[in-house]
Amino acid sequence: MTPSQHRAALAVDIALAWLTVWFLYRAGLHVSLGSAMVWAGAWQDLLWTALATLVALLLGWRWQWPGVLLTLPILTFCVVDARAYAILLAALHQGVDKTWVRDAYLSGELLAVDANTQPSDVALIAGAPLLLLTLRWLPHGRARVRPRVVLVLAALFTVVSLLAPTRTWEWSADATQNPLAYLMLHEQELDVAGLPVADGPPADVSPTDALRLTDARLVDPLPGDKQLPPPADKPWNVVWIIMESTGTRYFEGETFPNLPPMPTLRKLADEGWYLAHHQSPSNSSATSIFALLSGLTPAPQMQMFSIAPDNYVPALMRYLPNNYEKFLYTPGKLSYFFPQPFLAHSGLTEQVGFAESTVTAVPAGEGLCKDEIAVMDTFLARLAGAHEPFFGIYYSYVPHWPYTDYGADKRRYAGEGRIDKYHNSLWLLDTQIARVVEQLRQQGVLDRTILVLVGDHGEAFGQHARNWAHARGSYRENFETPAVLWQPRLFPPRRIDHETQHIDLLPTVLDALRIPYDPALLQGESLFDRRWRRKVQFFWANEGMVTAQRDDGVKMSWSPLDKRCRVMDLHADWLEQHPQPCATQPELLGILRWFRDHQLAQLPAYSEAVRLRQPFGGHNVP
Repeated sequence: MTPSQHRAALAVDIALAWLTVWFLYRAGLHVSLGSAMVWAGAWQDLLWTALATLVALLLGWRWQWPGVLLTLPILTFCVVDARAYAILLAALHQGVDKTWVRDAYLSGELLAVDANTQPSDVALIAGAPLLLLTLRWLPHGRARVRPRVVLVLAALFTVVSLLAPTRTWEWSADATQNPLAYLMLHEQELDVAGLPVADGPPADVSPTDALRLTDARLVDPLPGDKQLPPPADKPWNVVWIIMESTGTRYFEGETFPNLPPMPTLRKLADEGWYLAHHQSPSNSSATSIFALLSGLTPAPQMQMFSIAPDNYVPALMRYLPNNYEKFLYTPGKLSYFFPQPFLAHSGLTEQVGFAESTVTAVPAGEGLCKDEIAVMDTFLARLAGAHEPFFGIYYSYVPHWPYTDYGADKRRYAGEGRIDKYHNSLWLLDTQIARVVEQLRQQGVLDRTILVLVGDHGEAFGQHARNWAHARGSYRENFETPAVLWQPRLFPPRRIDHETQHIDLLPTVLDALRIPYDPALLQGESLFDRRWRRKVQFFWANEGMVTAQRDDGVKMSWSPLDKRCRVMDLHADWLEQHPQPCATQPELLGILRWFRDHQLAQLPAYSEAVRLRQPFGGHNVP
């Protein structure tokens, strides 16, 4: 073949591979969603096919086989990465708000789609480059067949794009489990919170009200009675370890009862206050961290307030005296779904993440984190050089999906399944926690340091249909995470069995430090209170669910995206397998909607008051 014939064959091969892959993927969506609407606008894929073909021609202008090999990464990326595929569809076909799409991508909601990849998907992914190579191996004499196939597929795409319905109501209930899929299948205008405009205006909530919830339906109206520890002779140091994707059930040995993955954390829990029924108010990291360090429940909105650049809500660092050193280290990216502005506005100017770290090692197969062990080395060095009093945060990454393997010597569980890799990640994290404790002991400051160890959220492994990773469901496995407060002089051994949440840790730590605060500007309860007052817990999940859970075990999850609603009786149905209609709990549904609107109105108003240093609802801001 002449060079020009090689270039023509190359272009045809690339076009055919792309068209085949997109055709099969859309056919799979048609079957899985039970909707023919996935074909609407399919002609847009022809544009990407043309772009890929152009790239192939440019790369193959001077090369033949090298040109084919150079185009494989482009093709493979766009097929393998289901997140990129979903965002592409949203951007091309629905014009969904770009910020919302970005947040959904970064949050891990679409990452969970990847985590749920089926063997058939893997076969399709692997088959795309193989198809391309196979086409190149066909005898030259059969090259005329390939252009005809391309023309047939292109015509098919055009026809189905024109004939496919623009709207259908005949899809399976499972299709609406993913908010991005729901918005692809529905044409809805979204408000600034990422919620449908058709949902109606927010309730009449005055932004001058106090943040603390005082409704008798939500809290016991009688005042609390605290028993605080005696003042210390010198300020306490605080080391706060946030454990990525650490679920309580796995920590306690549900999967491996004879070999729990976190013996160091277990020992600290037995020696301090162990919050045995602790939950995050969110199933995504940024909103969870916001709740941990602000004492406030996150705003239930898709465009997450926790990562907004204008978030001035006070974090723990603002309450600490100025003589505290304050720093945060993490292997992850501060620019990747992390509440960096929220922390910086409260004085945490020393934030060391992926880009800021001196560590160069990146685990095999990872692109979002540095080597966990090496980053811990730098955190320990920072502790060693810190002047008392200090406040240090370490935010782990290693238990995050896809549970990166750090080598044979870092494995405690021999299995090759996803759950085994996850437990090996928990084991590796536990060894790093042990290193922190030993470092503080060697420095001689352990007896002057408060340790706070808490997961950002839980992790799911298919306990419910299509619920993998963390940001895809509003079940207990998504929210449950262990929390431990350790310092023998402040927290003698105690197991706390009532329901607690992230928002309770800030007032508890402030009480332990004997730092005054205005309880009207917090929504959490101090664990130093003799009597627990909260009656209802609230949650917001990345798949769009807003949840309220009463202390009698009744849990309601309501999606403002598509008005899906379910009630669970956790006392009778702990595994959440038998949902009930929400009509049985009209009062709780009203409370849930009111709380959503309350947070949407209050948090931005509070943030603006703090930024301007103005009182909020008659209360002086920190």
